[in-house]
Amino acid sequence: MLKSLYIKNYAIIDEITIEFNSGFNVFTGETGAGKSIIVGALSFLIKGKADPSIIRTGHDKAIIEGVFSLEDFMKPMLDEADIEYEDELIVRRTISKDNHNTIKINQCSVTLNFLSQLFGEHIDIHSQKDSQYLLNRKNHLILLDKYAGSDTLLKQYRNAYKEYASAAKEYEELINNTYNEADLDYYRFDLNELDSANIDPEEEKQLNSKEKIYKSAEKYLSVLKSSDELYNGEDGIKEKLSTLFRNLTIDDERINEIKTNIENLYYSLNDEVDKLSAILDSFNDEDLNIEYIEERLYLYSKLKRKYATDTEGLIAKRDELKEKIAFFEDKDIVLAEKKRNCDKLKAEALEIAKTLHKLREAKAISLQNDIIRHCNDLMLNNVNFTVRIENKDNLDNNGIDDIEFYISLNKGEEPKPLRNIASGGEISRLMLALKTVFTSLSETMLIVFDEIDTGVSGKVALAIGQKMSSIAQKTQVLTITHLAAVAACASDHYYIFKNDDEGYSKTMIRKLNLSEIINELAVISSSELSESSIKAAEELYSTAQESIRK
Repeated sequence: MLKSLYIKNYAIIDEITIEFNSGFNVFTGETGAGKSIIVGALSFLIKGKADPSIIRTGHDKAIIEGVFSLEDFMKPMLDEADIEYEDELIVRRTISKDNHNTIKINQCSVTLNFLSQLFGEHIDIHSQKDSQYLLNRKNHLILLDKYAGSDTLLKQYRNAYKEYASAAKEYEELINNTYNEADLDYYRFDLNELDSANIDPEEEKQLNSKEKIYKSAEKYLSVLKSSDELYNGEDGIKEKLSTLFRNLTIDDERINEIKTNIENLYYSLNDEVDKLSAILDSFNDEDLNIEYIEERLYLYSKLKRKYATDTEGLIAKRDELKEKIAFFEDKDIVLAEKKRNCDKLKAEALEIAKTLHKLREAKAISLQNDIIRHCNDLMLNNVNFTVRIENKDNLDNNGIDDIEFYISLNKGEEPKPLRNIASGGEISRLMLALKTVFTSLSETMLIVFDEIDTGVSGKVALAIGQKMSSIAQKTQVLTITHLAAVAACASDHYYIFKNDDEGYSKTMIRKLNLSEIINELAVISSSELSESSIKAAEELYSTAQESIRK
């Protein structure tokens, strides 16, 4: 949830801080006071591109900061970005006139893309015009699958489809590939060259190591020979150590213990020096012939230049040539086998797709009923909402189904695609019904409604407020409204007003207590405070809150 919002030098806002609770938060105030500016600032914080024009006149930069509670879905991205956190996130955006703009999460700089990905699907800022996601046909299948809870089955299908699509692509490529005898001779020549080269990455690694040793052979020989002479030569370390422990013949327990330790060190030292001698002797071994090493490394280098790849690529190229030659020589057999495998994988994917289709059909009926029920709650009593499922000719990543939502809002009307509906007031309520269903299925932490109740009144307005309140049981809701019936359903009420100070207008905000809420509802309803308007506001508030409790 959004715990607080700090805005400084944004549009006509001088400096304000708003503390929020979970539940249904409502903003009211006169037209032009800056209600939508606050929503705009929140939207800018999460996903807006830098625009110096939003900076308040007379200032060099604007600052917007939101404090959010930490949610589980955030942790993987934060961990990957090495952003430390405890129980909340502080997101701060600064935009300057000189385009020196910063975005920080808990004091760590991030990109706008990172911020959008972190919050993108979890904060829904919705206005009367902002219904494109729900109206877009390509999203209807996603929404139905989310409602159907088909994640596991859909994942199973997509794995099967991926295997089939890969096999089908390979089969098509083989059909379209034709080689003549000249091609075949060329492939055979290259394959023979690579086969006879006996390419082995491990061998190349060892050859490089040995070459490095031999390129500094003189230094090796000098160091190793002098070390051997120093230890094994006449009057060397070995002889002196031997003389040392032979001289220690005094019958003393302390000296005898020291003598034993020296003797053990002597034998250990002998073993290590023998290893140095073995390295010295290896320079004369036949398998370390420098001519052979350089000849093999030259072959590796020549082949890598010719085929423009590394050693692993040479091996892949060899295997590719074998497949091409085998296909040319046994084309009919290879194609028949590929076709059988392709048909098998398609049948397996199709079987899962049919199971997925049956699940979607069953859940589509349930979804239709849920949407219609919520529409009825919002006084859209003649709504006919339909999920149309049509079979496609071919499999794709989503199965065999083509999904689109259809709607008619009045009796006797033929349902039309959802994207074609136009009535402002009715579309707002329809979108609210849809969001009531789909928000409950997602990890949406905050949903913002910016005057989507425009064009309605009376019982419809109260129904909208009640519906928003029901959404707020699981998801924090912020709403801008001009309707008293909607505002009366809120759990927290904020009043936004404009103050003229020293020749400048600035937006102010105040959280209302109960008596102030009643007064504001009275003013919204009748444009004046009077005994009768206050009484009507008290009744409205009592009725709205009681209906929510029930």
